[in-house]
Amino acid sequence: MKLSKYQVGKRYSKALFEVAEEQNSIEEILEDLKSLKKVYEENPSLSFALAGRSISRTEKIKILDTLKSQFGELMQDFLGLVFDNGRMDCVTDIADAFIEKYDAVNGIVEATVKTAVDLDEAQISHLESVIKKRFSVNKVNLTKIVDPTIIGGVIIRVGDQVIDGSVVKRFNDIKKTLLVNN
Repeated sequence: MKLSKYQVGKRYSKALFEVAEEQNSIEEILEDLKSLKKVYEENPSLSFALAGRSISRTEKIKILDTLKSQFGELMQDFLGLVFDNGRMDCVTDIADAFIEKYDAVNGIVEATVKTAVDLDEAQISHLESVIKKRFSVNKVNLTKIVDPTIIGGVIIRVGDQVIDGSVVKRFNDIKKTLLVNN
């Protein structure tokens, strides 16, 4: 049975995380993976070049060596392993899984906050503290979205949980109640 890229990402990231933990280089590997992911996102053809059959292995090794040169020894060795196992098309999945594990271990969540108007620093700080308390985490990476269509209030999304305190939601709830009672 062939593993999905997501499964491959989980397995490789788990192994890399454990080795990085042993070598006390988790932060370094995290930054390396973030920059590697950025390179892959900015150059979508890189994944096809390193994983596909369109170029020779010698050319792939040259590309890989150029890519590896900007990273530390552990990351260079890891990229060599990923290349040797033919999994270069899974690099972004590995990076995502590593970041996810890092966040889980360190109590960090990604939250999206949608409001009708731009929030000031005090409101952002208050929202972060509420999210920290509600989800029992140490840090919140907040993404702010301004969407005037919600009229007022706030919609908070953390993972697969949504807290909808928008005016539009309240209007719709009232509308449903009135329609049911008629």
